[in-house]
Amino acid sequence: MKIQSLSIVVPNKGCINKCPFCVSRMVNSDQYENRMDINHPHYDINVREYLKRLRFVAENGCQTLMLTGTSEPQQNKQFLATFALLHQQLGSPFTNIEMQTTGFRLDCDHDYIRFLRNFVGVNTIALSINSIDDRTNCEILGHQSSYLKSSDGSFGTYVPPLQISRLCDLLKEYDFNIRCCFNLSEAFNGIGPETLFEKARKDYHADQVTFRKLYVSDKGTEQGKWIAMHEFSHNDNDLLKSHLRCNYPIIGKTLYGAAIRDVMGMSVIYDEDCMGKNPETEVKKFLILRPNCKLYSQWDSPASLVN
Repeated sequence: MKIQSLSIVVPNKGCINKCPFCVSRMVNSDQYENRMDINHPHYDINVREYLKRLRFVAENGCQTLMLTGTSEPQQNKQFLATFALLHQQLGSPFTNIEMQTTGFRLDCDHDYIRFLRNFVGVNTIALSINSIDDRTNCEILGHQSSYLKSSDGSFGTYVPPLQISRLCDLLKEYDFNIRCCFNLSEAFNGIGPETLFEKARKDYHADQVTFRKLYVSDKGTEQGKWIAMHEFSHNDNDLLKSHLRCNYPIIGKTLYGAAIRDVMGMSVIYDEDCMGKNPETEVKKFLILRPNCKLYSQWDSPASLVN
């Protein structure tokens, strides 16, 4: 079995964000028991089972691991520390550890960033970005900006609770690789590809860029309705894809088959299948290790149990 990456679902009771297109809420990801809770009566057995699944994926040649889940991974620092210790116990077979996050609550937290880099071993931050305007990005996340009072007591500057460029400056201070994952909605309409490339390279210090087509299930969910109402325009989508195809060379392909292009020294892909639904490839885009200590190949189907 060829596996491009292993997705580790970091358990949390809820998410600090309320993204209106959230895949986790779309596919009901809360149906899996958390057996990695230290208070679980069979925690000792569960840890052994968890290690067994980690070893299974590593022995199939997978070296990339993604910390992700139905919430922000940084919400559960205790689990991240436990994972780090378990990974060390296995001999640290995953040489590339990534974390998918919006970055919320991290953009001025030096201690947490240091913990992720030096203790957990994260070397790549895959940063989900809903807009290159911080205020709009935060509003899509479900967080409102606030006014900063000036010295005379009046309200002045509007301050978003997450500033992406500030976070990226901090990440580079600790030598992370940065992957900007642009979630393509109407927030990117009318913004030319070169503007996005320049923003990623100069302001976000990106090493990699992923343009992510938003996933819609076939169940008529509220998230699917939001995506339909706020979709990335077809003209802008075609322009982006053709601009990449006509102006930037392919330097490789992912195991899953996506073209990797060299754009201003950044590796760039356009991801039309973020849920790994392409049936024409024998490679698993990812396996998913859930807190119930079992492996799955699909986010939206418990029937996709692998081990």
